Amino acid sequence: MTKKLTVKDVAREAGVSTATVSRVLNRTGYVSESVREQVLGVVERLKYQPNSIARSLKQEKSYTIGIVIPDMTNPYFMTIARHIQRRCMSAGYHLLFMDSEEDAGKESVALDLLMEKRVEAIVLAGTDRNREKLESIRANGTALVLIDRRIDGVDADIVCEDNANVTFRAVSELLDRGHTRIGVIAGPEGIVTARERYEGIAAALREKSVELDPALVYEGDYTKESGRGAVRSLLASTPPPTAVVSCNNEMTYGFYLGLQEAGIDTASVEVVSFGDLEFSPLFRQRLTVIKQDPVWIGATAGDTVLARISEPSLEKVTKIRIPTVEAKS
Repeated sequence: MTKKLTVKDVAREAGVSTATVSRVLNRTGYVSESVREQVLGVVERLKYQPNSIARSLKQEKSYTIGIVIPDMTNPYFMTIARHIQRRCMSAGYHLLFMDSEEDAGKESVALDLLMEKRVEAIVLAGTDRNREKLESIRANGTALVLIDRRIDGVDADIVCEDNANVTFRAVSELLDRGHTRIGVIAGPEGIVTARERYEGIAAALREKSVELDPALVYEGDYTKESGRGAVRSLLASTPPPTAVVSCNNEMTYGFYLGLQEAGIDTASVEVVSFGDLEFSPLFRQRLTVIKQDPVWIGATAGDTVLARISEPSLEKVTKIRIPTVEAKS
């Protein structure tokens, strides 16, 4: 078996001390340019790979950031993750991605694993059910940035969108267009974005003295399948809704799939979707989209986590973007 190269092998071959090799590889301390080139030439010739784990233990820095998102298949979250990655990798950090699948247990396991990997920061779109663990992570000195959703009781930087006010505005526009039977595909009760979006819908209806029929509220789980289920539930009510508000783009996708599978014209019901659909130009519909901006969230979260790592004592920040409402029909 081939013997694994060590820093001592590099030092011996280059004719310098192990401390000099360490300064070259870690870019710390003074080393003359000629010695630096000599050491790097040996590193290249021997194909030496530094032990990043040992180096992180010595430096107390891993140059690693963990990201926990609830659905890697959702283009919204993947766009956020990509722009966090662009910001952080440009600063020399590596990223570890975990998918919680909106499951508090899986999220807890992911957080434990990231802490075992000695990440310097965690960026999280959370389930709202691991508050004590998150506070413990912060107390341990690990930077924490929440994205897309707040978590009550967790004192951390937050980058998110204004959910309640924008759903209020979108539903008010539906009411102004004469809709009074409005169905709602809500998100999971345990997720703060779902509660905020529902609160905005309910407030708009109250302002116009329109009663929300419980039969017109379907609790989904932010997946396509729950959007499909909403078709069977909402359109079975008497009379059926003339408009539907879907609280995330995956459920909207499932709702349209359900309409097509049931042989119902996709343009027969007006839809408001929180989050855009890439394929919407391909079919007939009356669709209004609450336009999210995952590029802004990702880039801002990346900048925020790097600032927090650099200056742990900075005052906590909350950055909120107000989405726009756009008719696509």
